[in-house]
Amino acid sequence: MMIDETPSSLPTPEFSRPLNVESLKIGKSEQTLEATPDECAQLAQRFDLLTLDHLSANVQLNRKGAGDSIRVFVSGRLNAGITQSCVITLDPVSSEIEADFNAAFDSEAEDIKSDCDFDISNDDIAEPIIDGSIDLGELVAQYLAVEIDPFPRKEGADGSGMTLESANTETNPFSVLKKLKSE
Repeated sequence: MMIDETPSSLPTPEFSRPLNVESLKIGKSEQTLEATPDECAQLAQRFDLLTLDHLSANVQLNRKGAGDSIRVFVSGRLNAGITQSCVITLDPVSSEIEADFNAAFDSEAEDIKSDCDFDISNDDIAEPIIDGSIDLGELVAQYLAVEIDPFPRKEGADGSGMTLESANTETNPFSVLKKLKSE
């Protein structure tokens, strides 16, 4: 059984903001993107977050070329409020993410990532413009994913699985032994 991986068969991203590059004026322009509450909830599920309170981005675009030779340079700054589970206590950990990002898209670029057996991390490589458009929302979502702390910790959590505050209270597991010893 062969899976069709053409762009039309791929699922629509949770935060999709497709931009037809032909409609983009040559030169510089700006856009502001903001995720809806429903999109935030879907992205939170995708990235295994407790909540994604907000996600927005200010994006600067610079289109060069025309016809079959279009190149679009994208730079921007994203802002997001997230809540994750502490890897030690499982308590909620809230954080604010602000990050800059850059990308390039080219109508003549081939999707070389699918043809390579090695990691491509060269910033000079442009992503292909597929079916005449780029998805700015998915670009922002991907950069958000990179910025999420993979091991969030609640302030004061130590490696024993308890917060430092709870280790000093009478409810810790050793308080029972201390009482037995004193009796």
